[in-house]
Amino acid sequence: MSGRHIVMATVGSQGDLFPFLAVGRQLRERGYRVTIGAHGIHRDAVLEAGLDFVLASGIAEPEDKAAFAARAFHPWRGPRFVVRDLAAADVASSYAALAPVCVDADAIVTSTLAFAGQILGETRRIAWLSAALSPAVFLSAFDPPATGIDWLDRFLRSSPRRGAWVRRIGETVTSPWTKAVRSFRQSLGLAPVSVWGDPFHRGQHARDGVLAMYSPLLGRPPKDAPAHSVVTGYCRYAPSGDVLPLELTAFLNAGEAPLVFTLGSAAVHAGETFLRESMAAAAALGRRAVLLTGSPEMRARLPVVLPAGIVAAEYAPHGALFARAAAVVHHGGVGTTQEALRAGCPELVVPHGFDQPDNAARVVRLGVGDVLPASRYRADLAAEKLCALLMDEGVAVRAQRAAAAIRAEDGAHVAADVIEQAIARRPRT
Repeated sequence: MSGRHIVMATVGSQGDLFPFLAVGRQLRERGYRVTIGAHGIHRDAVLEAGLDFVLASGIAEPEDKAAFAARAFHPWRGPRFVVRDLAAADVASSYAALAPVCVDADAIVTSTLAFAGQILGETRRIAWLSAALSPAVFLSAFDPPATGIDWLDRFLRSSPRRGAWVRRIGETVTSPWTKAVRSFRQSLGLAPVSVWGDPFHRGQHARDGVLAMYSPLLGRPPKDAPAHSVVTGYCRYAPSGDVLPLELTAFLNAGEAPLVFTLGSAAVHAGETFLRESMAAAAALGRRAVLLTGSPEMRARLPVVLPAGIVAAEYAPHGALFARAAAVVHHGGVGTTQEALRAGCPELVVPHGFDQPDNAARVVRLGVGDVLPASRYRADLAAEKLCALLMDEGVAVRAQRAAAAIRAEDGAHVAADVIEQAIARRPRT
């Protein structure tokens, strides 16, 4: 297999990157050269994984992360901002960066918003596979993604016809968001929309394979997913040398298992009051707590000296930390959700947007956690829900059962197998 080259194009936060790093590292171990095309903020992580990096974005890193997060996680305008103003607007720059890299590629794997990668997969004589990083990506009428609005979710789940009707409306409403992609396709001499459909909807799913890169605990491909979809299992990536800071290790060793509060790498900047309310919730329960602040800016919003039994860290490896937690309170990113499942501890999910309400609903259906909308996140409500979770022996049993199942998964291995099979079916000429 030496000399074989696979390109992966992903757009988004660390949660959109880490599954690709897991699969990329597995492919590298099999003798492939792997190039990740992503935003510049991910360069160091890609190189640390031992993979090649190409800057596949012309959009600068935001100077005001809080303002950026507020726009990205706005309940209604956020998705339009991310799809139209970030991903679609970046298609020309991304294509210019990725096209030369694909000249000697045997395959390309694309994420939902990697619009330039989708075009290259469609037009180059190479294997093209796409990744669905969470069940919500399928936008299924049979398993519609939860919105967090109870009456709407009941309506959507009551009948596939209703789900299909709402999906058609959604496709109509969101079609203008990808206007820049259609214009760019025409500049290349292509039809405005591929034969598979709008790039944000059915057109994102590749002809040679759809990798549902998550645990089957979260769901199976629904009836209306592409027939060649494969649930790989959790594609877990743990950076080498990623260990708990000494101060945090000392804290964990000094007392009972703490509550862990985190909003991941992106939503944390939208959760201005989350950390303070979390401290108050822990105090109300008489529990120790670890606050993951995500950035120096967010740490600066907390008191310099924290109350006894509370410690803050900008970052800590989720796997090592969650394994020592009494419960994890998080935003519902699919990677964080699966890492909490793997730890076998109760979860309180505080979704902020995108697929997070749907991931939260799946945690609830598994019986291993509860949900508290970000708009209602207050210390008293969080403490009430955490108390109920910690007192429920059934939650503990189900969480341990889920942990055993997800620890047995090797999504990166399965995904690499599917990619190799796709390459074998489409030999280069």
